[in-house]
Amino acid sequence: MSPPDSDLFEVREIPNAGRGVVARCDIPAGTVMLESGPPAFHVIFKIYGKETCGYCFYWDRGRTLPVRDHTTAKVFCSEECRESWIQEQGKVGVNAWLSLQDFLRPRGRGTNADEEMGDGLKPQPVEIERVWQETERQAKLLRVYRQSKTPQTKADRKAVQAIMRKTGEAIDADILSYFLCGTLFRYKEPTRWNDEVSILAMDDQPYKTQKDLESSCNSYLHLVSILPLELLPHFTSELCRTLVRADNHNAFGIRSGGEDSEEYMGYGVYPSASYFNHSCSPNLRKQRIGRQWQFTAGQDISLGDQCCISYLGGDERDLSFSDRQRRLKDTWGFDCSCERCANERPD
Repeated sequence: MSPPDSDLFEVREIPNAGRGVVARCDIPAGTVMLESGPPAFHVIFKIYGKETCGYCFYWDRGRTLPVRDHTTAKVFCSEECRESWIQEQGKVGVNAWLSLQDFLRPRGRGTNADEEMGDGLKPQPVEIERVWQETERQAKLLRVYRQSKTPQTKADRKAVQAIMRKTGEAIDADILSYFLCGTLFRYKEPTRWNDEVSILAMDDQPYKTQKDLESSCNSYLHLVSILPLELLPHFTSELCRTLVRADNHNAFGIRSGGEDSEEYMGYGVYPSASYFNHSCSPNLRKQRIGRQWQFTAGQDISLGDQCCISYLGGDERDLSFSDRQRRLKDTWGFDCSCERCANERPD
């Protein structure tokens, strides 16, 4: 499925706002507009890994869930969810998660990009390209080392060891999990990747700091060094860069209760749900139900109206005009010109 389409709405180009969802007809309040299905790829943060179901994202107020798979470090709320996860991942996927956990286990919790980020200038496209090109050069050495059927020279072994020593200084379990989830989606669903993911709005400057950029590059090298060999041809730097460029504009937070919950356990990219633009006074309500999002008309919507959600959650909706503008600019990179902001904008 490319951009979603239905009898209720269509995706159009919106002046000064990219693509958006527009009503094809009058829509009564309470009408279910879209059910997204599960995310194409997602991450549950490591600190919530023992509390959040690896399949349906159920969270029981911080309690460790009853069904545990120690080999993959996944927990589930029921045996049914565990079996569904195994079936969805397939043999290759389960083996890949086993490889990742074997890599992480002796290294403890690892680091986290948000904790390491600190201050610094936002990397520009030229710098991003330079760093990724050098990373790809190193990845090629790792690939040759792993895939070669002939003994490696001492110089080759030293080069690989140097790469692993350098990248081993900072391991981000969350980025590793996110990259692996995206890799498995592309491996299993190449047509959907091309039709749904590759056409999403992308952020060409997705890294907030140099540390953020380096963490992504290191995670790519880590996975090149441990993934099952049959996955390596499908795991590329282009894939990792797409995953990062996509999440800034398209990810939905996975929270414990409603969208305003304080417990933020992770995030996921739901391609069909990624075309709703923002409004500080939205006419759609969104609700996560298990693995999917449901979007419902929060009021009567007229033919030709744009159908919008709020990108702000919880107390953010009550921020002043200037604070909302700052939050939207810092997080999503745009200046909001919705009707509410137009009315509240100082003269």
